Amino acid sequence: MSLIYNAHYETMDRDELSKLQLLRLQQMIDYCITHVPFYKKKLSEAGITSGDQIKTLKDINKIPFTTKEDIRNNYPDGFLAVPMTDVARVHASSGTTGKPTIGYYTKKDMEIWADASARVLSLNGLTSEDVMQISVGYGLFTGALGFHQGAEKIGCTIVPASTGNTQKQLVMMRDIGATVLMATPSYATYLSDLISQSNTSDNEFKIKRVLLGAERCTKSMRETIEKNLGVTTADNYGLTEFFGPGVAGECEYRCGMHISEDYFYPEIINPETGTVLSDGEQGELVFTSLLREGMPLLRYRTRDITTLNHEKCECGRTSVRMQAPFARTDDMFVFKGVNVFPTQIESAIDCVKELSPYYHIKLERNDRHQDTGTVYVELKKAICLYSDKELEKIKAELDYSLREIVIVKLNTKLVEPETLQRFVGKAKRVEDLRYCNEKS
Repeated sequence: MSLIYNAHYETMDRDELSKLQLLRLQQMIDYCITHVPFYKKKLSEAGITSGDQIKTLKDINKIPFTTKEDIRNNYPDGFLAVPMTDVARVHASSGTTGKPTIGYYTKKDMEIWADASARVLSLNGLTSEDVMQISVGYGLFTGALGFHQGAEKIGCTIVPASTGNTQKQLVMMRDIGATVLMATPSYATYLSDLISQSNTSDNEFKIKRVLLGAERCTKSMRETIEKNLGVTTADNYGLTEFFGPGVAGECEYRCGMHISEDYFYPEIINPETGTVLSDGEQGELVFTSLLREGMPLLRYRTRDITTLNHEKCECGRTSVRMQAPFARTDDMFVFKGVNVFPTQIESAIDCVKELSPYYHIKLERNDRHQDTGTVYVELKKAICLYSDKELEKIKAELDYSLREIVIVKLNTKLVEPETLQRFVGKAKRVEDLRYCNEKS
């Protein structure tokens, strides 16, 4: 049964919420003009010199979009709105050129983020009685620490297991009596399979809820986890540019993920024209920061394709719900919870002089429900012209370059020149077979 962490905002009357959003939007525009030179210039070019010029929420379409490219071109601190001495924490996700997308957080930002994360956990009925095992990576990526601080707000006991050491994960889960597991869908499926196939009795594990995130989750994966563990699962949504996990999450009715609208103002636009679409229409998700000190963003294009639904949910919340993203408008793919761009692969290949620029990425899922990825790269010369030692050296250099730029491990295979498909139009570099046999 879901609990409501902050009833004042999560069940607020729609008219009252709209007034609050408009006020915060106007204040955010003034804040951005004062503290972020990028926005002062961009808003001025659009004829906006004050938040008062935004009279209604519909006027938000007067504000120019912010894109990933804008953030990349202003790396590392072009969107930083406060002195570095006021920054309490820095997080980052993969960037398209090897440079990370950096998120700056003040102390106030951290408090807001913790509150938003606590809401998502409460959506799933978590209380101070729960023991939450977090089995996603700790570090620069926001996933683990985002939910960690939300769980602290609620008062949960936290097991910061991170990733890897699967057998130890299972021992900890069983012996400490974890009641909630937070993991990527693929890792949660793998853990559930191991538990199901073990000789242990069901009552040795206390897991009652599995929170999923960081990568796409299919219906069959959820069904497998729930069948193996006898639990319910829930999806969530977050991105580094807007704190991280806590932006949105599913309640027990699983009819979309509730967005904390008092913090994040959502829109759905036509990705080609930029026109704002109506409820239920499928388009690109756009977010605006309503309360953010360290790194505020106005009308940020997430590239995620989804829909919005403003109808009141059976759980009692009035906040808008988004469907799990159906696709993306760029070439990015999520691999083991990390955003990976083909341009990153290109940068790694460029570091090895013996390799041509022709490559192909193949993503698959093995019988243990784990993601595997292989990068096929053409050599400039025929394989027979290299010695075995030379080939090993070339492959080692490529592996090292990929690890440095992409962070997650991808397998590599060197192939003969002229063997990979050529494209007349836009090249299709990524072959994602992970979901071919899955029910969406």
